[in-house]
Amino acid sequence: MRANVSAFLTCLALVAAVSAARAEDDEILQKPEPAAILDIAKGFGSAKMGKDDNGDPMISGRIEGVRYVIYFYGCEDHENCKSLQFSTGYTDPLTAEQANAWNARYRWVKAYSGDGSNFKMDVSFAGGITKANLQEQFSNWDAMTGNIKNFLSGG
Repeated sequence: MRANVSAFLTCLALVAAVSAARAEDDEILQKPEPAAILDIAKGFGSAKMGKDDNGDPMISGRIEGVRYVIYFYGCEDHENCKSLQFSTGYTDPLTAEQANAWNARYRWVKAYSGDGSNFKMDVSFAGGITKANLQEQFSNWDAMTGNIKNFLSGG
C-alpha cells in the first residue's frame, strides 16, 4: 500500500510540474507589450525599438535580409495598444494584378498595390493570445520573407 501512495504522490508531483510549465507556455497576452515583442523579434534577427510618426511604439528589424517594421495600433496615449502589424515595403510598386496573384497564393501575409509594394500581416490581441501563438506569428512572417524575395525577383 505504501508503494502505491508513493507512486501516486510522485504522479501528482509530475502532473503539477507539467501543468505549471504548460501554464507558463500558455500565458495569455492581453495586449502587445513592446518590450516583449522586441525580445521575440530579436530571436528572429536584428530588431530595435523606435516610435512611429504618431509617437506610438514601432519595431524595425531584418529577417533574412528583408527589412520590416512592426506598427502598434489602437494605442491609448502611446501605450496599451490593441494590435500590431508586420509590414515591409519596396520602392517598385506592385500592380493590382501582382498583388492579386500574391493574395491568391498566400494566406497570412497580404500584398497591396500602389506606391511601393507593401506586404502586411495583422495580429489582433482581442481576447488575448498565448505567447506561443505570438511566436508562431513571427515564424509565419519569417517563413514568408523568402517567398516575398522570390516573388519580387520574378521567381
